[in-house]
Amino acid sequence: MRFRNYAPDARLRGLVQDYWEMDEVVLDHHEQHHTLPERSIRLTFATGHSWRQVGQSWVKAPPATLSGLILQPQPSVVLGEVRALVAELYPWGARQLLGWNAATPQAELDALVSGTSAGREIVALLELGEWEAARQVLEAWLLSLLNGHAAEAGKGVEAAERIYRALGKVRVADLAEELNLSPRQLERLFAGQVGVSAKTLARLVRFEEAHFRIRQAPDTSVADLAFDLGFFDQAHLIKEFRALTLMTPRAFAELSARRLEDTPLEGWVPR
Repeated sequence: MRFRNYAPDARLRGLVQDYWEMDEVVLDHHEQHHTLPERSIRLTFATGHSWRQVGQSWVKAPPATLSGLILQPQPSVVLGEVRALVAELYPWGARQLLGWNAATPQAELDALVSGTSAGREIVALLELGEWEAARQVLEAWLLSLLNGHAAEAGKGVEAAERIYRALGKVRVADLAEELNLSPRQLERLFAGQVGVSAKTLARLVRFEEAHFRIRQAPDTSVADLAFDLGFFDQAHLIKEFRALTLMTPRAFAELSARRLEDTPLEGWVPR
């Protein structure tokens, strides 16, 4: 298994967090995965076969998908020779470039990218193992979208950036006051410019920071983590972790420890 990540073009860095790729995974059996809630939007191009769970059914995913800011683990099953190229977008970047919105059904989000000529070309290049060419097509496409949807960052985006910098430890009322807005005005701007509510984004940013720290250091003290991230107490962090992962921080730490032992990720820089 090989992971690599890359910084985007300077013109995209306010909208795109990074690119990463995964290669050399050959699965001759169905393997199940669970994508946890996270703070970014994933624009994914992949080879192999993938199915995601929708209700009680399994639905085949297209080779190009747009997903993120979920509030429950997303089960999926993969099979075959898997190569994936992913652009991690900030939600306001996905909103500006692709029209993403948290309320849009998944099938409609996927249609925004799976039917494009760039999407088809990127997947075809991945099937040939032409990683650099695939990245070049992806970045050229995103730059063309930027040129066609150029916009000055508004106060909704400014508020979202502050949420990221504060690791989610902010109150919407305080943000509104800092930006000379009423809470209602801020939420309206946030919905229009970022595509999700400020409260939901802050929740996901703080949660991802929590599970990132546990994943990197499974022996992390939950009490210390709760204090660092501004939870009222340890019990509130555990409750939030259960709500978003369906497991406790301890169970997640044990799983993370096993993965660190069993799956070294060559060259992987998580963030």
